[in-house]
Amino acid sequence: MNNWSYFQIKMRYNKDVKEDGFERKDMQLDKILLGMEKSMISKLYNYLLQYELAEEVIKGPMLAWNKNFGYNIELDDWEEIWQRNLTVTKLVSHKENWYKMIYRWHLAPTRLAKINPTANPSCWK
Repeated sequence: MNNWSYFQIKMRYNKDVKEDGFERKDMQLDKILLGMEKSMISKLYNYLLQYELAEEVIKGPMLAWNKNFGYNIELDDWEEIWQRNLTVTKLVSHKENWYKMIYRWHLAPTRLAKINPTANPSCWK
């Protein structure tokens, strides 16, 4: 490799680090595998146990929506739905309605009319 190619690669790497924050940091697994200690196998075993025992959080509304749809919605899809809906609008009333819909906090107008007799039982506002 000549000097010109080396400088091109180095400049591109520095640009990526500066703009995108691309920089490889050693993870815990890298430190375990690169270390030459006697207890490397036990550290690796403990790391794998921790990784396997990490649980995914499934909330009640997720189960309710899965039951309504008749199929499971993957956690990645839930994350995509959540992020997309957070960026759709900045209007607080729309976000409030979205939270109520996802978490099923909304009350039907007939139920609200039972709580507050002056409320209109056909109005969803």
